[in-house]
Amino acid sequence: MLRIEIAASDGQSEVNEDCVGHHGDAAWVIDGATGIGPALLDAPSDASWLARTANAALTQLLADNCEIPTMALLREVMGRCRDALAREQVREAEGPHEHPSAAFAMVRVIDGVAEFTALADCRIVTVDGAGEGDGEGDDEGEALLFGSYALDALEGRTVEAMKAVLAAEGDIGFDALKARLLPGLRANRKLMNREGGYWVLGTEPAAADHLWQCRMPVRPGQRFAIASDGFLRLNELFAVATPADLLSISDQEDWSRWLGRLRDLEKAPGSLHRHPRVKPHDDASLIVCSWGSAR
Repeated sequence: MLRIEIAASDGQSEVNEDCVGHHGDAAWVIDGATGIGPALLDAPSDASWLARTANAALTQLLADNCEIPTMALLREVMGRCRDALAREQVREAEGPHEHPSAAFAMVRVIDGVAEFTALADCRIVTVDGAGEGDGEGDDEGEALLFGSYALDALEGRTVEAMKAVLAAEGDIGFDALKARLLPGLRANRKLMNREGGYWVLGTEPAAADHLWQCRMPVRPGQRFAIASDGFLRLNELFAVATPADLLSISDQEDWSRWLGRLRDLEKAPGSLHRHPRVKPHDDASLIVCSWGSAR
C-alpha cells in the first residue's frame, strides 16, 4: 500500500490556493490559479475553490472505483468542475482565460506499476532505479524530477519581461509591476488547454487527453515526493535543495525546516532581483509517500 509520510501545505495569504490529497494507492498535489479577470465566484478565491472542488471529486471518484483509469478519472473530475462552476458563478466569463485552473501531479500504484501524471508545473520526485541493486528501497540510483515542462517556456518569457521592467524603472512595487506584465500574462493564459500552449486541470475535460504520464515498476520501500511549484522553488529557483533533499523529507520537522528556509529566501533583501519571479511569495505544498516498507 501507499503510505503517506508527510502531507503539508502552506499558504502565503488568507487563502491557500494549493491543496494536497490522497486516497488508497494514489496521492496528489493541486496548485490553483485564478483566471485573468475579475472573480467569477462568490468565494474567497476562484483558484482555491477549484483546487478544493477537484480534490473532493478525486477523493470521491477513487473511493467509488479505485481501478478507474487515470484519463477517465481526470476527465470526470474536470467535467464536475465545469458543471459546478456553471452552477455557482456569479457572472459569465469573457473567455476560458478567465476560468480558474490548476497545476496537478499524482502518483498512483496500479498492479505493481507506479504511474506518474502531471499537468502544468507540479512535479514528482523519485529515484530512477538505474542503480537500484537488489531492488529494495531507494539507496541506489539518482533522484530525479518528473513532470511536464510545457509551461516553463511561457513563464520564462514573463520573467524576461519582468527583468526588463525592473532594469528600466527600478523597484516599482508589486502592484505596478504586475500591471506592466498583465498583457503578457493574459496572452499566456489564452494558450491554456490549447495545442502549442500548455495543459492544465480545470474546466475543460478534453485536457485529460493531453496528460503528461510515465510509468515504472514500483519497488518495496520506494519513495515519492509530489510538490507544487512554490515548494519546488527550493530546487528550481533558489538551487539550495536537490531532488534527493526533497525526497528525504519524512516528518513535520523536516518540512518545517525546509519551509522556513524557503520563506527566508523569498523575504531576503534583493531576493526578487537575484531570483526574478512574478510572485514574490507562493503557496507551497508537498506530499511524501512510500510503497509498502523495505525489508
